[in-house]
Amino acid sequence: MTRSQRWTWLLSVGALIAGFALLGAACGGKSKSASNKPSSSGGGKNQPFANFRIAYDTGTDYLDPGLSYTVEGWSIMWNVYLPLLGYKHVNGPDGATIVPYLAKAMPKISSDGKTYTLTLRKGLKYSDGTPVKASDFRATIERDYKVDSPGVGFFSNVVGADAFSKTKKGHITGITTNDKTGQITIKLTQPQGDFQNILATEFAALLPPATPAKDQSPHPAAATGPYMIQSYKANKLAVVVRNPQWKSNKATGISEVPNGNPDKMTIDILGDPGVALTRTLKGQDDYDFQQPPPDRLGTLQSKYSNQTKVYTPANTYYFFMNNRVKPFDDVRVRQAVNYAINRQALVRVYGGLANPTENVLPPTYPQYKKHNLYPYNLAKAKKLIAAAGVKGMSITVWNHDRGQDPKATEYLTSVLNSLGFKAKDKIINSSVYWTTIGNQTTKAQIGFADWFQDYPHPLDWFDVLLNGTRITPTHNNNYSNFDDKAVNAKIASLKKQTNLSSSVNAQWAALDKQAMQQAAWAPFINRQFVDTFNSDIDLGCYVNHVLYQFDFATICHK
Repeated sequence: MTRSQRWTWLLSVGALIAGFALLGAACGGKSKSASNKPSSSGGGKNQPFANFRIAYDTGTDYLDPGLSYTVEGWSIMWNVYLPLLGYKHVNGPDGATIVPYLAKAMPKISSDGKTYTLTLRKGLKYSDGTPVKASDFRATIERDYKVDSPGVGFFSNVVGADAFSKTKKGHITGITTNDKTGQITIKLTQPQGDFQNILATEFAALLPPATPAKDQSPHPAAATGPYMIQSYKANKLAVVVRNPQWKSNKATGISEVPNGNPDKMTIDILGDPGVALTRTLKGQDDYDFQQPPPDRLGTLQSKYSNQTKVYTPANTYYFFMNNRVKPFDDVRVRQAVNYAINRQALVRVYGGLANPTENVLPPTYPQYKKHNLYPYNLAKAKKLIAAAGVKGMSITVWNHDRGQDPKATEYLTSVLNSLGFKAKDKIINSSVYWTTIGNQTTKAQIGFADWFQDYPHPLDWFDVLLNGTRITPTHNNNYSNFDDKAVNAKIASLKKQTNLSSSVNAQWAALDKQAMQQAAWAPFINRQFVDTFNSDIDLGCYVNHVLYQFDFATICHK
């Protein structure tokens, strides 16, 4: 997913940032390479407490599991709405381990890889007391289609899903259920290596079948997890409380979902990161979800080092280049852009809390293998532009209007002009940016994009972002419209692999290089982020999940 949190970081003094980054490493910044040994209960006082107060940002799109597609929404909901499968609530790489949630066990997969059979736990109830039934799974997926969920593409391989998407009547034929036995059977048109990850998304979290097919954020749907959303006022306040049915749900054998420590979570939505930080350090809030203003990094480093955590979620920031429009229909031009951008300069644009990259996959992935195809070389870039014969062409560079990201395309625009183009920025409102550039009628030439994983699997990057067969007229995630037959074929082949062995991982690494040899886009950094807490919080319990990031539910008070 694209992260809606657009941080307000500005260029800071290099030495200060370097020191802060080192500090983060020393205090256990949560990346896959970090030593994150604590379990979900951590080493702190794992005991209930009354209220966990959070200073949130304004990026929440929805608090409806069928509609939300932001880090903000998912961070709240993964302890509220449970799918059949989910992830361990632990730090580090083990957090990518898929385990049964509402299902009794992991699915049985047919020998041809096209049929998944699961059994729902007996005795489950929603927070309003309604019994959970096997048929609720089918109703949930069908509701996704009825509400035009951004997640419906994940289920297109289910038999009958495409037909249902056109009529939204009847049922998805590839999903059959038995409420008496709890059995759920899902038939796929072809094997799919990431299908268990898809079953673990919030889009597959079970809801009561009577849940209306419209946004339920203002009237949160009944929940199955340890918490329920009591109320939500957009851009103001969300209140999360314990689910009264959780004790009996837990007793059905759900071992991988912790009960949670806060009895209540009060989420104040604030528009000013400076205010959010002040409130947290003064004790008005317990946790600052936003990023601290750059002029306060020195104070955080010198006075509050034991109240911060630096972490690197799986992310890649890149410039898309539309292969369908000039001049980026020419691979030489796309390669020129990759040579011409100084990735270290872009690290500085983001305050130094980033690492340069020219890979598709982030370094947190076991399939990552660093390649060095495009060392900074402006002279070589100019030669490629001259050979392509496109010097002097007008180019519009797209971006949204929040945080530091516009500074990245301001830099890109200057680079394009240095290559002989007539480039200018086009900055639009962040609330419509992604749908605008994802609409083919816009014909956006080049611009900013980022990606934070939907689930920890290479297919979430290559199949969603670079598969030419999945380009759509609207809501298109392949902003480059990259459509390379060899890359498409390799994605299709690897999609059938259900076991990520070392040899399969090596093939993913080779595909990364293959896509970048065609300059599918211009990756430039992997971002790092900071979590800040007040002094009453025991960070011995801190869990930063590989997908959902900081786990609100497992934190402790001193």
